Amino acid sequence: GTSDIEELSWKQILDGYSCTECGRCSYACPAHTVGKSLSPREIIINIRKRTEEKAPLVLAGENGNEILNKKLVHDYVKDVELWECTTCMACVQECPVMIEHLDAIVDMRRYLVLTESEFPQNLNNVFKSLETNFTPWAFSQADRAAWAEGMNIKTMAEDSEGEILFWVGCAGSFDDRYKKVTKAFATIMQTAGVDFRILGTEEKCNGDTARRLGNEYLAQTLIQENIQTLNSYNVKKIVTACPHCFHSLKNEYPQFGGNFEVKHHTEFINELIKSGKIKLNGNSQNHKITFHDSCYLGRYNGIYDQPRKILEISGNNEILEMQRNKSRGFCCGAGGGRMFLEDEEGGRINEERTKEALSTGADTIASACPFCMTMMTDGVKHYQKQDEVQVRDIAEIVLDNLITNKNH
Repeated sequence: GTSDIEELSWKQILDGYSCTECGRCSYACPAHTVGKSLSPREIIINIRKRTEEKAPLVLAGENGNEILNKKLVHDYVKDVELWECTTCMACVQECPVMIEHLDAIVDMRRYLVLTESEFPQNLNNVFKSLETNFTPWAFSQADRAAWAEGMNIKTMAEDSEGEILFWVGCAGSFDDRYKKVTKAFATIMQTAGVDFRILGTEEKCNGDTARRLGNEYLAQTLIQENIQTLNSYNVKKIVTACPHCFHSLKNEYPQFGGNFEVKHHTEFINELIKSGKIKLNGNSQNHKITFHDSCYLGRYNGIYDQPRKILEISGNNEILEMQRNKSRGFCCGAGGGRMFLEDEEGGRINEERTKEALSTGADTIASACPFCMTMMTDGVKHYQKQDEVQVRDIAEIVLDNLITNKNH
């Protein structure tokens, strides 16, 4: 991790000098928008400030100077700022001079966790659960495949000849609300005749939560154990309904020798529709739907069109866009491990986003991410609109409109 400027990369130090102080990053930052103290702009400015103060003294070979005894973390960048980041990447996208605020923030978190063991108290349970149960929640690993009971779904251990592996993820396996999405997506695949398997109790958390929270050691342990399991079954293709699992498996696992063709369930469902493997009823009850873009699906992986195409043909739906949508979408507030942290100051990001969704007049908020679903559902409850507005995953909407062949 990074405690001071010597531990930053040359690019991160250059970022400090590149900053034009335009403030676009902070303007786009969801934490900053709701009144939290995190300002990506200030973090970058403080990197420059610290470099300008410390570098001349280091070059002059000075010792014992008061400035040398300070650190970038704690003295220039406060701990609370670092823990408020949702890793949504809006700051990086908005920056006109290609500054990468996010890497510096996660590097500093890593120093706090791995070197100082300084982190919010409720992360103790998260890290402990990840180590012992391989999930951020205190559920038993033995129950990971309980959702599939009675669905006639085979595990890799039973038969590894499947064409595709359905990576269910922790939320899809244990969260009561998201288990319904898991079942819906599995049913869609069964209807389409997809030959898929699950890992069942051999699946472990993908490592995203630990990695974003700065516990790199734990993240790499989970990643390497998962890769060992996947490679032992010679897995080539993976589909998952969680954008965080999707991003890790697709973009980060190759760093550790895990090379797989990975698809998000919105991409996969879109392909099933295009190839005619599933047919949807376009004349069913019409809904006004607004789609909330998951940061890890949208900004990280550029998937914006597939979910919207599916919604357009799943029933007689009217798609209403929120003011902040697609690449300019606004975070739900749960990324970067924030799902497991309390709001110590400022407003709640999910309430800000839900307010925007409700203002469209939609009766359904569609999402494609377990964290987004939880946050938007909480937001709808906060505004006491749960009787008028429902939060649903794209797989559930598709299943409702699926024309099933009775002979299938």
